[in-house]
Amino acid sequence: MSKVIQYSFVAGIISYLIYQLTEIGWQRVWESLPVTPWFYILFLFLYFALPVSEQFIYGTSLNFSFKKGLPVFIQKKIYNADVLGYSGEAYFFVWAKKNLEESSGYIFGVIKDNNIISSITSTLVAAVLLSIFLYVSQLNLQQLIDIDRQYFYYGAAVVVLILASLIYFRHYIITMPMEMASKIFGIHLARLLFVYSVEIIQWMVVMPEVPLYIWFTYMGIKIISTRIPFLPSRDLLFIGASLEISKFLNVSGAGIAGILLASNVLTKLMNLGLYSFLAFRGRLIKKNADDQAGKDS
Repeated sequence: MSKVIQYSFVAGIISYLIYQLTEIGWQRVWESLPVTPWFYILFLFLYFALPVSEQFIYGTSLNFSFKKGLPVFIQKKIYNADVLGYSGEAYFFVWAKKNLEESSGYIFGVIKDNNIISSITSTLVAAVLLSIFLYVSQLNLQQLIDIDRQYFYYGAAVVVLILASLIYFRHYIITMPMEMASKIFGIHLARLLFVYSVEIIQWMVVMPEVPLYIWFTYMGIKIISTRIPFLPSRDLLFIGASLEISKFLNVSGAGIAGILLASNVLTKLMNLGLYSFLAFRGRLIKKNADDQAGKDS
């Protein structure tokens, strides 16, 4: 039953997106696809930000080379994005058991602690940045989504309470040393700020005529849509919400559609291409190893 609801939700979003794009005009959307090479260069920085940062994150507690780890973290990212949430962690756990000289319990603890720290960092950054985007400059996202100001205060109080509880009970929740946990927190924080900043720059180079506070509005929408738990296809939800909001912000819907659809399609193509390449490369390496073992015997 849950699968039916999930597929129905995704189908509903896709149908609404098709309706919105048809209303804008498919020709206009096609003509609005980014042509500046900077969009695609910055996309590569955004795509590889997570796997590169995880190389350093897990490198603080597990021993493996960059060359060996990067393909694994790329596949981990793809599993989480296109297969199932946390399936990437399961894949990494199996890989680490086979390739690293660490116990299963230690590896599981490292993965568990990292995910807790990642969740804390992303929630904290989302709360702080969303507050900034809501109240700084000419941003008026609150009026657009028609939410009373007091609910933001309640939300902020809940976030503070959760963070205070996590800090107080940190020794029971996180098993790794606090010095190591602090380093991992710093890497997650740097990655998130880097990604949010580069993504806004990526939008700006395509539509430089749009004021900065408008991009803050879209980033605020993205933060809200990506923090809703248990929702499938949150990237499509963000695109749909952005197209709807563009009508109120007096921004070209075709331009917004071109940017967001290009990013979405590029991500899917990169996932498909890299996963196929790495899977073929893995089978080739295994075949060569088996052939060499056969010759040696």
